[in-house]
Amino acid sequence: MNIKNALLICIGITFGSAVHAQYDYADHRIIHYDFVFKKGSKEVLYGDKVIFRAEPSVNARALDTLSIGTQITIVEETNETMMLNGLQSTWYKVKRGRKTGYILGGLIALDHAEIQGDSYLVTYAGGEEDYMRKARCRVLKPNGDFYGHEVDLGTSTFYIEAFDNKGVKGVENMLTVNLLAEACGVDGGSTYLFNDGERLIEAIHAASVGDGGFWFNEALIFPNEEEGIEGYIQYEREIGEPMNDDYSWSRSVVNNVLLKWENGALAPNVKELDFGD
Repeated sequence: MNIKNALLICIGITFGSAVHAQYDYADHRIIHYDFVFKKGSKEVLYGDKVIFRAEPSVNARALDTLSIGTQITIVEETNETMMLNGLQSTWYKVKRGRKTGYILGGLIALDHAEIQGDSYLVTYAGGEEDYMRKARCRVLKPNGDFYGHEVDLGTSTFYIEAFDNKGVKGVENMLTVNLLAEACGVDGGSTYLFNDGERLIEAIHAASVGDGGFWFNEALIFPNEEEGIEGYIQYEREIGEPMNDDYSWSRSVVNNVLLKWENGALAPNVKELDFGD
């Protein structure tokens, strides 16, 4: 997300407000706290060894046991709920093949993305407060192996995207969890998760915050992107402030750092650098 986007985000306050009309999210599923699966939608399971039940209850008869990534069709949302991963989760009536039964919503991926045969899956995990929710992410390999990582959110809406390794050696592919800021001062940046074939590693969070004309923005340029440098990820950090609205006068300070992916981490760690702000 660029600086202009961060500033425009402060115009809108709630999901569905004018800010979201500024951008086209047609290619992305926007996840939010009140998200409900649509009737007839094709979804996949986030959970593994999920019990497919005859009624919306953990005490109901088991119809089948389903593996992570299994595709199901949503029939309808029920009024039955139970706690899962610190959140109230709704039971859904679903179809799997010729069978119709019930699965807890928290075991169904809120969204999924495919890249190079890998399948990325995401769901919510709870925190002490709503704003402390986490995105629980998994990558499912073609051979059935899977592993994951939890990402702090700090906002109620986000979407995911999967990419190849963007030229980063030692990385098979990657997932971004992209936050949508809902008010001034709320982070609308992206968390990058690198898949090295054995682990899903939180490589970096690139923040994007606007508040009353001030902005703070972090951006990355990868090796195979335009202006990319082989062997390096270019990190850019910009802090700006308005000086005089009459003249559209603003001032910003930009810092650039070359990062390398080494031993499962980016070096140097930009969060530990003193930029003299």
